[in-house]
Amino acid sequence: MHNTLRTPFWRAAYQSLPPSVRARYLSQMESAERWELMLRTAVEAMSKAKGFLSGLFNTPTKPRSAH
Repeated sequence: MHNTLRTPFWRAAYQSLPPSVRARYLSQMESAERWELMLRTAVEAMSKAKGFLSGLFNTPTKPRSAH
């Protein structure tokens, strides 16, 4: 197996392919994994920024009931 796939999900997906087609789809799987990792990083960064900004401006994170 190639060491280019870093996450357990994508390694398992690669191993689940028949050996005769693994080389054909490896580059697509590597690309999909990179997109997944970039998206995860972006979501985590936005979540941290939201927490920072809500603390900075002291705004509630959930709407409050009027009653």
